[in-house]
Amino acid sequence: MLALNSVSLRSKLFFAIYTPCLILSIIASFAFTLSRFDTIDRNFKEGVEKSVSQMTVSAEHALSHSDEGMLNDTLRTLLKHDHINTVQLYNAEEKLITELGKTSEGNTLPFTNANESDENPHFFATIAPIKHPVTRLEHQSNTNFITSSYSVPQVSGWLKVEASKEASIVSKYRYLSATLGTFFIFNLLAIFALLNVTASLLRPIEKISDTVNKITQGHFGATKGLNLPTQYSTVVSDLNDISSRLENHRAEILSNVDQATEDIRRNMDSLEEKSAQLHIANKEATESNRLKSQFLANISHEIRTPLNAIMGYIQILQKDQLDKQQRLYMDTIAQSTTNLLTIISDILDFSKIEAGKLSLDLTDINIRDIVDEVYQILSSANLVNASKELDLIPEFDLDVPTWVIGDPVRIRQVLTNLIGNAIKFTHEGSVRTTVKILEKSNSSLKLSFQIIDTGVGIPENKLDNLFKPFSQVDTSTTRKFGGTGLGLVITKKLVKQMGGNVEVSSEHGIGSNFRFTIVLKPSQKEQKVEDPISKSLLVFEPSLNYRNYLKTYLNHVGANCTFTSSLEQTVTLLNSQTSLDAVLLNIDSHTEKLEEIQELVAYITQQFRLPCILLTKRPHDISKSSILHTLCSEILMTPISHNRLNKSLRSLEEPKLLSEDRLYADETTTTELTTELELEAVEPPEETSPLSGIQILAVDDTQINLQLLGHWLEPHGLQVDLAYSGKQAIEMAKETQYDLILMDIQMPEMDGMEATQRLRKLTNYVHTPIVALTAHALGSEQKQIVSSGMNAYLTKPVNEDILLETITQWCQSKKSYQDLADEKVVALFDIDKALSIANGKSVIAKDMFDMLLNTLEADKKLILHHFEEKDLAKLIHVVHRLHGGSKYTGAIELSKHAGFLETHLKELQFDDVEGVLEDFTDSIDALIDIAPLIKWPQE
Repeated sequence: MLALNSVSLRSKLFFAIYTPCLILSIIASFAFTLSRFDTIDRNFKEGVEKSVSQMTVSAEHALSHSDEGMLNDTLRTLLKHDHINTVQLYNAEEKLITELGKTSEGNTLPFTNANESDENPHFFATIAPIKHPVTRLEHQSNTNFITSSYSVPQVSGWLKVEASKEASIVSKYRYLSATLGTFFIFNLLAIFALLNVTASLLRPIEKISDTVNKITQGHFGATKGLNLPTQYSTVVSDLNDISSRLENHRAEILSNVDQATEDIRRNMDSLEEKSAQLHIANKEATESNRLKSQFLANISHEIRTPLNAIMGYIQILQKDQLDKQQRLYMDTIAQSTTNLLTIISDILDFSKIEAGKLSLDLTDINIRDIVDEVYQILSSANLVNASKELDLIPEFDLDVPTWVIGDPVRIRQVLTNLIGNAIKFTHEGSVRTTVKILEKSNSSLKLSFQIIDTGVGIPENKLDNLFKPFSQVDTSTTRKFGGTGLGLVITKKLVKQMGGNVEVSSEHGIGSNFRFTIVLKPSQKEQKVEDPISKSLLVFEPSLNYRNYLKTYLNHVGANCTFTSSLEQTVTLLNSQTSLDAVLLNIDSHTEKLEEIQELVAYITQQFRLPCILLTKRPHDISKSSILHTLCSEILMTPISHNRLNKSLRSLEEPKLLSEDRLYADETTTTELTTELELEAVEPPEETSPLSGIQILAVDDTQINLQLLGHWLEPHGLQVDLAYSGKQAIEMAKETQYDLILMDIQMPEMDGMEATQRLRKLTNYVHTPIVALTAHALGSEQKQIVSSGMNAYLTKPVNEDILLETITQWCQSKKSYQDLADEKVVALFDIDKALSIANGKSVIAKDMFDMLLNTLEADKKLILHHFEEKDLAKLIHVVHRLHGGSKYTGAIELSKHAGFLETHLKELQFDDVEGVLEDFTDSIDALIDIAPLIKWPQE
């Protein structure tokens, strides 16, 4: 098509006229040539056949008289023809008699009563029979009288002739040459004539085209010198008109362009001013965001610091002997403080999510234990009380794995929010949590959670307000139940960050169903399968819902269960069954039923010698009857923890036999009995605390916090010295060698991070564990804390058990802080490789690494953006660039995952790329985290 467009108009016109002439001349020449060739061949064959036919008469006469001379003369006569090469004569027996001329070409022709012929490109052969008449007589029937006679031709031999086609071929070549010559002469004359005709026809058109080109270039006076035949007068007139119009339009356009240019210049000035304003506004917004984060950090510190003291002293007081009223007060203070801490955590989490600073900490988790823990905590947090008759039921599909990889804190936070709301707004019925697998692959696991309650429900017109910040369903509910209105907002954002979404359906007065999905990773940890519990159990459970739940779980673990719904039915079955291994009693431990329960337990354990497990929603009520603790194998709180129930069933022991007067003693007697049983037991020797003798320096500018640390640590045998500032801590450290330092962060004159850096410069404190006790909760601040040289950090308010566990971990570990830091660095970064690429120049190697490090955050956001937009080419480009950059900077782990991702994208595009992409972004985060820990050599 391109070649055709490049051909000139003159050539097109010439070929349009000449092509039919050429085709016709070729057809005519071809037809005439074929006709003439056919005529030559036909005349040649007819001449040969005619000569043969004439000679058969002479040959017949010579054969009949056996005249050889005449026969030879006849044959020689045939050879005198120029094109006849061979003459052969055969007798009646088909035997060759005479052959004259050249040797035969070997053409085999049949001997028949008719003429036969054969030919090839060079020769023509024909054979004709030689016939003579034979007279036959016709006799009368049954007589010898001749009635008539007739003559019948009889073959007496054959004459075969072979003729050469050379003469006819020469004639054909002559005619072909004449035809071709005529063809070429005709076409040359036609071409010459058509060129002249084409030129004369196109000359005016070419002039018009040149004139139009000049007009398009702005030469509007070109039409004045245009000289064309009279047939083109209308065209000339139109061209003059077009030229004048275009000239006028150009003047108008130039005027408009000048005006538009002036308008654009003014708009550019306005845009520049707007851009400057936007830049200033952006700086103000950035500064405002920074101030907000700083404000939240300060508020967190200021609130968490007194809360730390409050929570600590509450824990200490709860260990003391308190009367009922004092314990009620302490429990109320503890619950209120916990609620306040939850509100603060919600606000901080919301702020971190909005700022994009909330990160997930992935680790191996037992998803079943997490759900159990949430139910245990919520059921004991005064949400389920005597006025609420609720069945709390966690259910798992059998194919849900026990171990997965996810963030346990955030999953627990989501479940706590949703299950806590369900319990809070449900007065009777049940709260059910179901866990199922939606999708499963080698690299990801999508779980579906449903929290179904039979509570007050939510009106349909209020559902849209659920996930708005600081919003509640209505004001009365807010006043009744409290809350910040952030729980569901944080839940939705956390679920979205974990790759899922939240949905809700509800009917006012009937209940609600909150559904959410999260994407986790399959765990490589062994999914342990325990042996079945081959025991026969009798289970008393009044609630139908909970009875069905227990039946499903106990059947799954292999237990053979019989269920009852009343105490009378339980006693009846006890008397009728003899193969029981244990009894499970789910009691509603109200005071008026306590004696009845105690009698039943005593009856079971003493009469039938069966172990008994009590299941109760409020175990603290059972403490009023210490005899139950003595008689029961285990007292478990409902909703049942699968692990605790499993362990209890596997470790069942035969109950102790007590005398009848002891079984039915009053409260005083029961207490004495319990004391007596305790005295009868062999008291184990007093163990020395593993932390005994450890010297600790606690640094904090708040005296109450230091006193609390002393109250916590000194009973465990730790020697605690107190410092009220960073400077004082350094001075005390120079005089005494401490095993561990607890360091506050925000202090006057010298903060905890600066004090840590100075301590690390002391010879004796290079490897001493330093643990931060901080009220700062933002992730960026935590990274700064670790980068300053601290081994770990605990967020205020500090839990006593976690504090003791942390001290044990760091004081008993054989690895120093630097050893642990070096292990992290070596796993992710090869400093030797980085130095070898830079020829041993550490400055150059560090500069190259810093250049890569400075772009990682932006590149990570860019990669995630391209992935969301499904822009494969741009995504591969960024990953390839990071792959190359990481190779030359020693970032081995980042380079490995970049190579995996680049190969996956090129070969499989976006199929199953999520897991590979997540590993790659995790390697980016890990490299950013360990960057401050890299020890570059000094040149």
